[in-house]
Amino acid sequence: MQLLVDTLLVLGFGIQHSGLATLRVKRVVKAKTGMEALAWRSVESLANVVYILVAASLWQHTDDVVWQLSGVPMVVMFVLAVASWLWYWQLHLFEYDCGLAFGSTTLVAQVAGAQGPKLISWKVGSRRWIRFPVHTAFFGMFFCLPTMTTDLLVLAVVLNIYNVVGSILYDKRLIALAGDAYRPYLDRTGLIFPPVYRNPKGAADLEMPSPQHWRKPSMHLPGLVVGIGLGVLYHFLIGPNAVTPLDMLKAGGAGLAGAVLTGLLLGRVLRPHAPDWGQQQTDLSTTVALNAATGVVTWATIGWIQTGQAPSFAAFLPLWFTVQYLGHVFAFLADRRKWSVSLVPVEPAPNAGEPVEPAGRPVPAATATVGQAGAR
Repeated sequence: MQLLVDTLLVLGFGIQHSGLATLRVKRVVKAKTGMEALAWRSVESLANVVYILVAASLWQHTDDVVWQLSGVPMVVMFVLAVASWLWYWQLHLFEYDCGLAFGSTTLVAQVAGAQGPKLISWKVGSRRWIRFPVHTAFFGMFFCLPTMTTDLLVLAVVLNIYNVVGSILYDKRLIALAGDAYRPYLDRTGLIFPPVYRNPKGAADLEMPSPQHWRKPSMHLPGLVVGIGLGVLYHFLIGPNAVTPLDMLKAGGAGLAGAVLTGLLLGRVLRPHAPDWGQQQTDLSTTVALNAATGVVTWATIGWIQTGQAPSFAAFLPLWFTVQYLGHVFAFLADRRKWSVSLVPVEPAPNAGEPVEPAGRPVPAATATVGQAGAR
């Protein structure tokens, strides 16, 4: 019965996740509220946060051990798990524009009355070979555990089945949106795993824009420093771990508090480093994202040092999403005049009956690399 409940909780996540991401839902939202498809990603992300916190509170833990490694195998598995989680954040920070992927930049643009961002992607890093590398990281994040109980195995299996199905559905949505512009990239890359035998060079020969969010790495250092303090705040508010429903409630509150405090601080401290408003928001969202990731890693490190084991990863994603997304919004609101100097007037909205697509046409062969797990 416990495993059935856990299975249903994981399936529920997939249903709400894919349901909110459908083009039909986005068209209805656009017609009813005027919210752009990219801005709707913010609602999807926050819905994911709420669902994960609720599911973690209802999760049925079991004591039945499937495997329990020791010695060298334990160390190897632990390293693979940690590397997978670090790769997850590396992908978001360096291979994606977090503000675009999670919708905060588009939402800020709508609040400010600015022109929304365009779908622009890059073939940096693993995205030269894999269309959804974040989905690849999920396998190591949830399977590579030195101690695997039956409930965690259910989570790993069911979640990654949905991971594959969701990737296929997302691929189909991108084909519907971009059509021929997407196919050259699709033909050269793998869905979740690299096309080692079919096309070892991947998308190396495709022309794509260069990423701009790390053009001046030093501008993001405040996010690293503030993120360390954020991790200490998590330890104070949550403790070294988050297991019980009360712990998950604390994690939700800590994420919200962290988003407000660090967002307002970074918004006041940081300065625009580009004349273009869209580039300014890309820079701002990247600094906030670095702050969010550093906060979770710092909290996990403190907990591991204190207890000898890393905190439950049930709180990792809610803390990351909440601070990364809401932190960007609060950073903009912290000094709206400063961050509004270079605003571009918004174009007239289309008629309510017209079909809706994300802001701007995707650049050739690049659309697939915009989306990511948790922000489809």
